[in-house]
Amino acid sequence: MKNSKNHINSEPNLPPSGGIQGGTPPRLAEKLLLWFLKDELAEEVLGDLDEKFYRTAEKHSTRKAKRNYWFQVINYMRPFAFRKYKSNHSKSTAMFKHNLLISFRSFQRYKSTFLINLFGLATGLASALLIYLWVYDELNTDRFNEKDSNRHVQVIHTYPTSGTYHTSINGSTPNPLFEELAKEMPEIDYAFPVAAHSEFRGVLSAGNRNIRAKYQFIGKGYFNAFPGNFLFGNKHQILTEKGEVAISEKLATTLFNSAEDAMGKLVDFKDEGYAGTYMVTGVFKATENNSANYDMLFSFELYRTEDMMQWYNSGVQAHLILNEGVDLDQLNAKLETYLSTIYDNWKDILYAQPYSERYLYGKYENGKPLPGRIQYVKLFSAIAIFVLVIACINYMNFSTANASRRIKEIGVKKAIGASRKALVYQYFGESVSMALLSLLLAIGIAMFLLPQFNSITGKELTFAFSGRFMMAILSITLLTGILSGVYPALMLSGFNPVVALKGKLKGTGGSIWLRKGLVIFQFAVSFILIVSVLVVYKQVEYIQTTNLGYDREHIITFPKEGKLKTDFEPFLTTLRNIPGVVNASQMSGNIPGDIAYSQGYKWEGMTDDDKSLRFYQIRGGYELIDLLGIELKDGRTFSREFPTDVDAIILNEAAVEMTQLENPVGQKFGNYNPRAKTKEVIGVVKDFHFQSLQEKVRPFFFSISDNGRKFIVKLKAGTERETIDKIESAYTSFNEGYPFEFRFLDDDYQAAYAAEERVTALTKYFAGIAITISCLGLLALTAFSTQRRFKEIAIRKVLGSTSTAIARLLSQEFVILVLLAILIALPISYYFMRNWLDSFAYRIELKPLYFILGGVLMMVVAWLTIASQTAKSAKVNITESLRSE
Repeated sequence: MKNSKNHINSEPNLPPSGGIQGGTPPRLAEKLLLWFLKDELAEEVLGDLDEKFYRTAEKHSTRKAKRNYWFQVINYMRPFAFRKYKSNHSKSTAMFKHNLLISFRSFQRYKSTFLINLFGLATGLASALLIYLWVYDELNTDRFNEKDSNRHVQVIHTYPTSGTYHTSINGSTPNPLFEELAKEMPEIDYAFPVAAHSEFRGVLSAGNRNIRAKYQFIGKGYFNAFPGNFLFGNKHQILTEKGEVAISEKLATTLFNSAEDAMGKLVDFKDEGYAGTYMVTGVFKATENNSANYDMLFSFELYRTEDMMQWYNSGVQAHLILNEGVDLDQLNAKLETYLSTIYDNWKDILYAQPYSERYLYGKYENGKPLPGRIQYVKLFSAIAIFVLVIACINYMNFSTANASRRIKEIGVKKAIGASRKALVYQYFGESVSMALLSLLLAIGIAMFLLPQFNSITGKELTFAFSGRFMMAILSITLLTGILSGVYPALMLSGFNPVVALKGKLKGTGGSIWLRKGLVIFQFAVSFILIVSVLVVYKQVEYIQTTNLGYDREHIITFPKEGKLKTDFEPFLTTLRNIPGVVNASQMSGNIPGDIAYSQGYKWEGMTDDDKSLRFYQIRGGYELIDLLGIELKDGRTFSREFPTDVDAIILNEAAVEMTQLENPVGQKFGNYNPRAKTKEVIGVVKDFHFQSLQEKVRPFFFSISDNGRKFIVKLKAGTERETIDKIESAYTSFNEGYPFEFRFLDDDYQAAYAAEERVTALTKYFAGIAITISCLGLLALTAFSTQRRFKEIAIRKVLGSTSTAIARLLSQEFVILVLLAILIALPISYYFMRNWLDSFAYRIELKPLYFILGGVLMMVVAWLTIASQTAKSAKVNITESLRSE
């Protein structure tokens, strides 16, 4: 580098005479140099580099000159050349403390505003925290971190019925499927079976302790994809023999006082087909995010028999572990027609679905997966966001509504040199401080309400203050603080200091309409929530009161097991002789919901395509149809006077329609299974809802069987308690060693719609929160408007206006805002409710009355809010209002 400064002057450095025209040093390199280089070196170094640039450009090329220029700039990046930056840490700390002090003084000075803002933000944050806990739990259900969980898919079985395709909800497939697929398809690494059913319940005994437990059968490889939190025993080495069993920690402590004491012990198990003595080789702890519900695990080899593993038997879930990189769409293209290679004209369809998606996307229509629980996850996530945004809008409106109180403070600060940036930081500091204070209150509110929230949602959520959870709630809180403060910070910091010092507050048309727009948004969301509550409530009411085609009142069910499994007629006779018992019988299946089905039937006039059509069925006693109060449409019901009725069936209307039989009574139903007997149709019952109202009534028949899995008893109304006590006494005398556990049929029906009832309850609560916070926002806007019109109000009173007329005048514009919010929300609420109702095959009509009621409720609440403020403003002291200019 040259030490002489002779070439440097105040003029720009020009190329030497005869230099290359159009070539200039790279500007980006110059900016970089000036950014880090000491000021005292900048002029000299820049001159030297420019001179070298032009000389190189003239002698060689502009490209080489630029390259050398960059090299020289980078070469100057040395400690001696770097400029020294003064630390602003102390200033920043002082400014932060100052802003924090100002914030708390403001909170203390304007207590009412502070408390309203604190309540609004805390309520919004508490709602968001509770919903976050629920959403997080839902999103993580069945998402496991085992070795092969990310390659785990389940085969879904879809079959034709009544012109459409229906999907087996519990995931059952033809029993040999999992083995055959693993053999034939190279995309599959391995497969394992799971046999699970709602009726897989038995009594486990140790000594004189008996407990009923739910069980399932699992194949080798199960714990490579499913979690196994074993307290004792190796999950990869248990259940290698048919005589082994793994039990839950709860069962172990009930039977043996501790989980450790249960290991290696023998237990007696009582249930049809699997009764025997088993050795406990594992004790597991329930996994929170596993939707599979069981207390005991057996080896699948215990379930496997030669007859059970035939293609005409189903009930086994086929779980596949795919090889790395397998294209699921290509695999599904092969699975779709796989069953047609087993039997000609087998029209059933298979496809694989990632197991981690089954919980949230477990609903199907015409054979295709649809959003199931994910709809509610999205719904309540949206509600949480909207409630939080409504609370933020409240803060904005209150901050701007109370701007007149702080207008002179802003003017003074600007007059003594405060920059707009500093004021923006101050108001953001206030909003973030308010959000953090609200968070503390919100956590208290959420923890107080959590037990009730768990009761509604049916979960066991807890506040686990992990790093992830704390990051999530702090992020939500900071975002809330920033969102709340962005508009007040920009608006208040933008006031003209001269106008501000005069104490004049003149909102621009844009800012006024923005505040009004925010209030419209608040009430539009509130209206949508109100309509949602009304529609969901009416649909649930319809579900609870509609005529299902059978009687579910005053009916109990309890397991048919032990000695009563085969020798049950004396017990039923005893029950019928109890004064409070109207009728008693036995049956298989659960109403509504888990009903067995079969296929492969033959009837007159059928086509080849009809071979795969399925019929749901309930097998039970002769009295079952009368006990359930199902109406007979044609023919007769079962009777012991006709010995041939053991081989008879009674169809429903949907089955008659599907088979297109004009005179079904007397028709013969054969079966492609050579061991099955031909059935004769002796009657037709009217359609009844043996499944959820979300499903259409499907083809169905009743048949006689002694192999029912439960007793069903109809009780005389008003005598339930004493009658059940007598039934229990009879049960224990006939079936010693088996606990008497009963359920009301109506409770089973209500449980089928638990999700809808939870949605009703939660939406109701959050709608109330949204309306309350929205009303606070409307109160703020009303206060802001009346502040700006104090003198106008005073002049009108001088001219003779009454308080009522002034209140009406002030209320008018806000009533219009609420009406506008309702008009905007009407089509949106209709769209969402129409889509939700479409998920039910049987549903209410979406009447205008629901929207009218929602609008009236909104108007009443809004008017009361407005009236409380305008009435106070209308009584303003004329002298005080006119004293200042």
